[in-house]
Amino acid sequence: MPSPAAPSAPPSAPLLAPRGEPIREAPPPLPPLAAAMPREAPITLSAGAIAAAQTAPTKADKAAAKAEARAAAQAAKAETKAAAEFAKAAKAAAKGGSLAQAPALQIPQVRAKPRVVVPVAPALPPSHVLLRGPIAMGLTESKQELTLEQLGFRINTKIPLDVAWTEVKEIKPRRGRVTIRARNQWIVFGVPVEGVVEPTLAGPLVRVIEEAKTGDLDLSGSAFLDLQRSTDALENHFHDEDDPIIPAIVALVFLLSGAAVAALLPEALVLSTRSAVAPDQFLVDSRLASIDPRILVAAFSLAAMLAAGVVRIAMGQTGGIWARGTLRGWHPDRFGRTGHLARAGLARIVLSPAVAAGLLLAAFLLSLPSAREETIIDQFGIRLNKELPFFDETRGWSEVTDISTVPAPVNQHPEGFAVVFRFENKSTVTTLGHDLRGGTDKQLQRRATEWRDAAH
Repeated sequence: MPSPAAPSAPPSAPLLAPRGEPIREAPPPLPPLAAAMPREAPITLSAGAIAAAQTAPTKADKAAAKAEARAAAQAAKAETKAAAEFAKAAKAAAKGGSLAQAPALQIPQVRAKPRVVVPVAPALPPSHVLLRGPIAMGLTESKQELTLEQLGFRINTKIPLDVAWTEVKEIKPRRGRVTIRARNQWIVFGVPVEGVVEPTLAGPLVRVIEEAKTGDLDLSGSAFLDLQRSTDALENHFHDEDDPIIPAIVALVFLLSGAAVAALLPEALVLSTRSAVAPDQFLVDSRLASIDPRILVAAFSLAAMLAAGVVRIAMGQTGGIWARGTLRGWHPDRFGRTGHLARAGLARIVLSPAVAAGLLLAAFLLSLPSAREETIIDQFGIRLNKELPFFDETRGWSEVTDISTVPAPVNQHPEGFAVVFRFENKSTVTTLGHDLRGGTDKQLQRRATEWRDAAH
């Protein structure tokens, strides 16, 4: 009989959890290498980030902002265009157009205050005319008209000059002219007789003006009669002083001194403006000719001043009386039209030394640039000084292609020849007709040849 089977083990009772705690199941087993993989950290947002995310603009907000900016730009452009059109229309209206096309402006209505217009009385109201006559004013002695009235005087210049007697401070003759101080200024004029100012009438006219100022002017009084007698006696006085020796002296001094100055002035200019000559250096001067127009004008301007001075010193007032009477045509026509013009020219010389001085100064200034022109030759090259400093130039010996000689007058060049330098640009520099300083032409040729050979 088979043996009975061993009884099976009773099932194990489950473990009881502690009382009061839930029963937990064990987690499933991890896959291979799962324990070595890093776990993703939890993402946490701060309060500021959350607020920024909530307030961030959306695409719709950005589109709306762009539309607003575009509309503002178009509005500004339209305003600028409207302003330009209005300015254009205003400019056209100023030239005769209209403002019909311009945008209307809203101009506030401002109530203007009433202005009281007070009529201004003229500086010199019209009054009774006492005397009227010609005068000469300015350096050009332009002819004007002087009117003496009961309340003042008038001069019909470009800007009419009306002066009341109450504004006149002083009236006096000065250097053959009438001078009146009024309104803190001097009014100066002369008395012309047949187109030429007569200085001897300034005194009588001053007395007439003083009587007009005080209201005592009488055309039959002594002041006016003295002025009239002095005017009438001028021609007779001229005939008494008209001596043929006067124009002869003026012409002789003018011609002789003019010729002498014309011959000496070029040399004087060279001596006063030439540069110093250093050792082993040559200087070629460019002297102005005596027949140069500038030299002639300067020479005879100085001669005119000398002639006027001689006549005034030797003859006193007689020379002036003769000159003024000659210009008025009171002298007899002894030599026809030519003689008349010659006498008138000599009279101008006597009466116008200031004009001659101005011509002398102008001619001298115009001559200075030419006096500056010179050529300096040394071992460094040939320096050409022109009329104006910014035209100066220096040429080296390497630019010299030929050094030759040409026949020359012995009185200017003792060796009988002058030196000529030719350059690559076909220009030349020569001593012919010029003054050579620092040596002779032969010495210049020898030294220049040595310097050129050394440069090549």
